[in-house]
Amino acid sequence: MATTMDREQETLWDTVKFLNQLHDKEKAEILLKTTIEKSLRLMNVYTPVVLQLHFPIPSDNDLDELKQLDAAIRGKMETSQSEQAFEEVLDYIDMISKMTKKPQETNKKMLASILEKKTKKTARVGKRAHAPLDKLAAAEANKESNQQFYTTSEAAHKLGLSDQTIRRMCENGKFKGAYRSEGGHWRIPEDNFITSKKQDKKIDELFEQIDRKNREAGDVDEFDL
Repeated sequence: MATTMDREQETLWDTVKFLNQLHDKEKAEILLKTTIEKSLRLMNVYTPVVLQLHFPIPSDNDLDELKQLDAAIRGKMETSQSEQAFEEVLDYIDMISKMTKKPQETNKKMLASILEKKTKKTARVGKRAHAPLDKLAAAEANKESNQQFYTTSEAAHKLGLSDQTIRRMCENGKFKGAYRSEGGHWRIPEDNFITSKKQDKKIDELFEQIDRKNREAGDVDEFDL
């Protein structure tokens, strides 16, 4: 069975595994959260429930299985094998749930949240989208708070999507509390994502370290970091 996966996502999974083998649990857990978040968004089944979860690092075999499922699901989606893809999405969610302290409860919450989002999306088909008053109020509250915000380009880099896609997601209300600045630019609250800006910075620094070693010494083994 042929599978496809963009190089960046494959590198993320491999780096989680390398960091785990290096016993750098903190960086491994941060990167695992980012990788799972990107996977679910690319599968179009992301749910805010994920924000509340803690993901301890699974075994290398489980990481390999998650990586293979990720690739297989998106491969089927790209070839319009929707039914088979969603069967494997259920397996993927089940594996993620088993990594938490309450697997059954987590699984139910994730599936319920995904179904709710899909139902709302279906109900909006053919209707002009207008931001509800509660969303506008939330956006105003966010502007007054001290929390961090992402620009569309930062969110695009974080999720591996295009800037245009992120702007469209903002316009369609995909990010809670997102609002336009006075200059007309979208600002997305940090709490829409699993990892924070501070954690993202650590991940970027890690990849910069790998790139620097590659430039200095050619191919580098991650175990040398």
